[in-house]
Amino acid sequence: MAKSSYKHLSLEERKDLEQSLNLSDISLKNLAKKLNRSEKCIRYEITHHRQLKVRANQRNKCGRQKECTNQRLCTHCVQGFCKGCIHNNCNELCPDFIITPVCLRIIRYPFTCAGCKELEKCTLPKYFYIAQVSQDQAIRSQTVWKEGPRKTSVEMKRIEEALQDGVKRKMAVEVIINKKELPVSTSTVYRYIKKRHIGGIINIDLKRQVRYKPRDTAKPKLTPIDYDWLQGRKYQDFLERITNESTDTNIWEMDTVLGKKGYEEKAILTLLHRRSNLQLYFLLEHLNSLEVNRIFDAIKVFLGSELFASSFTIILGDNGQEFHDPLSIETYPTTREKLISVYFCDPRRSDQKGKCEKNHEHLREIFPKGLSLNSLTKKDINYASNMINNYPRPSLNYKSPLEVAMCFLNKKVINLNHLITHRSEKVDLSPILR
Repeated sequence: MAKSSYKHLSLEERKDLEQSLNLSDISLKNLAKKLNRSEKCIRYEITHHRQLKVRANQRNKCGRQKECTNQRLCTHCVQGFCKGCIHNNCNELCPDFIITPVCLRIIRYPFTCAGCKELEKCTLPKYFYIAQVSQDQAIRSQTVWKEGPRKTSVEMKRIEEALQDGVKRKMAVEVIINKKELPVSTSTVYRYIKKRHIGGIINIDLKRQVRYKPRDTAKPKLTPIDYDWLQGRKYQDFLERITNESTDTNIWEMDTVLGKKGYEEKAILTLLHRRSNLQLYFLLEHLNSLEVNRIFDAIKVFLGSELFASSFTIILGDNGQEFHDPLSIETYPTTREKLISVYFCDPRRSDQKGKCEKNHEHLREIFPKGLSLNSLTKKDINYASNMINNYPRPSLNYKSPLEVAMCFLNKKVINLNHLITHRSEKVDLSPILR
C-alpha cells in the first residue's frame, strides 16, 4: 500500500468517495487504498459529513419504526401499533422517538444508505454522503477554527470570570493574570478585550489601555460579539447524542414563560421530563441568565452532584438570551466539574421541543397570558405544579405525569416542587391570576 497522504481531502476525492459508496462490492479497506488514505480517515469523513434526509410528507419519521412495539399512545390508532399510525403528532407523543435511523448500514460501513438494495422500499430516515456539502462544511470549519480564542470553553470561562472580577476592583491586567495564574499573556488579554471575546469589559474599563493613542486615525468600529456557546450544542449535536444513549437516559426540555410584555417582570422557568411529561416550575425574579443560573445552582446543591447528573443528563432549550451561559448550567458551582449537557433548538423551531410547548397550555390555564406575574410567590408556583402534574393525560393511558415520573425519577427531584399525589377530582386548573 502506498504511503498515506496527510493533506485534506479535495473536492475531487470527495466526489470519488461519493460515487464509490454507491457500489455494493467495494469494501472500506479497498476504498481507503483507492483514495490513498487510512480507513480511519474515510470512516471519519463519512460519519461526520453525512446528511440526514427525511421525506417531508412522511407521517412516521421515527428511526426505530421497524423494531417499534409501542401500542395505543394516542386514540387514533386503528390497529393499535404506533408504527402504523397515521396521526400527525405521534412523533411528539412517543418518548422513544429518534430521528436517526436504526440500521446496521448506518452503524458500520458504508455508514450511509447509498447502494442499499432496499433503498426505495425503506421508510426509515436516510443518511447520504454528498461531496459538495462535505467540502463546504470542511472549508467552513477551517475558517471557524482560525477565528477567535484558542482556548476551551472552560478555560475561557475561567479567564472571563477572573478579568471581570479584577477589572471591577481596578486591578491591572498583568496583576490579574499573575494572581489568578491564568494561562494567557497580557497582550493576548488586550486582544481578547479589543475583539470583544471577554463579555462586559471594554478598553475604557482598563487602567492604562485608554492612555495609548491609536496608531491610525480611522474611527474604531464596534466588533459584534461572536458567541461560541452553540459550538457542540446545536440540535444536530443533540440528535447525534441521543442516538447513542440508552432509553433510560433522562432528557428534559427547558423554556421560560413570560408575563405582561413591556415591563420588568417576573418569569417562570419550566423543565419538562420527556419520558413522563412531568414539568417542574421555578420562579425567576428577572428574565436573565443570572437568575437561571441561580435556580440551577440551588437545584445542584439540593440534589448533590451525582443525583443531579443522573437526573438531568440532557437538557434541550431554545435560543433565548436567558440560556446564553450553558457552561454554568452544565457545571457544579464550586468545583466547575461538568455534570450534564445542554443543547439548543434551531432558530424559530420551537416544535423541536414540542412537548414543553404543549404542556404550557395547562400552565396558561392557571396563569393566563397577558397578565402580570409579579404577584406570584413560590407557593403559587408549587400549587400550579401540583395541579398540572396530577392532571391525567390520554397519552399516558389517563395516568398523571406525577404517577409516571415516580417510576423514573428520584423522590428528591419530585420534591423540587413539593409534589404530592392528588385524586383527579381534586385537580383544579382554573386561573389564580385575574
